[in-house]
Amino acid sequence: MGSFRKSRQAAAAVVAVGALTAGLTFSTAGPASASTIKKGWVQLCAQGDYSAVVNSSSLISSRIVTPGTCDWWEWGARGWEQLTVIDIRSGRAVGSAWYNGAQSGIGLGAKGTTGGSQWIITW
Repeated sequence: MGSFRKSRQAAAAVVAVGALTAGLTFSTAGPASASTIKKGWVQLCAQGDYSAVVNSSSLISSRIVTPGTCDWWEWGARGWEQLTVIDIRSGRAVGSAWYNGAQSGIGLGAKGTTGGSQWIITW
């Protein structure tokens, strides 16, 4: 019986040390950045086969970005707004993301093909 109790105590100690180690590992990691883009800026990359623009819920619109290129704009720090990527050729909304220019910047990638599957990625 004593041997069984010691094995349980040893197993509990191993679990406790593992949990403490994991806690230290997670607690020392810094906060993740929402984006690598400078605060107040928006980047759009047309990574599909179509030209795209970004429209915002605050009625701002970007210049047209052609396939294979990227462009940047200082969008400003107005607080939360929804950004929608539009396929210029079809007029279709490809996807949208929420952005707070007072806290971060955002990168948007317009992916896919006109007439096929289209989506956005963010960074």
